[in-house]
Amino acid sequence: MNRVISVEQDLEALASLAARLLSTPVATITLYESNCKDGHGTADHITHTAVACDEDWAKSHPDIDIAQLGSPRSAMTQHLGLYASVPLRNGDGSTIGMVACAGDEARDLSDQELGMLKHITALASAVIHA
Repeated sequence: MNRVISVEQDLEALASLAARLLSTPVATITLYESNCKDGHGTADHITHTAVACDEDWAKSHPDIDIAQLGSPRSAMTQHLGLYASVPLRNGDGSTIGMVACAGDEARDLSDQELGMLKHITALASAVIHA
């Protein structure tokens, strides 16, 4: 199996797992492209987003740009009740992406849910760096 396809499938599965575990209608795993060849620059733009999204929720929220949930600044302008994200980092600590979840219900993630989001982020990092 092509490793690139496997990574994409694994990230999609992790996004689905995050949405289910956190009881949110949408979860994303976003990867950024760096402006430096060595990966130490700032994020220029999103290169890939793995998305798990409830179809009915997406249809009832046509104004939400799901691809922008990987950017906390952009996500905060979308008037979501819940938005939580954890940076995805490479080995030197540089941010290479974001794992995020969102929904209508205005709530904060519990400590246990935040821990789950952090674990999903660690798994996503392992998949990317494998």
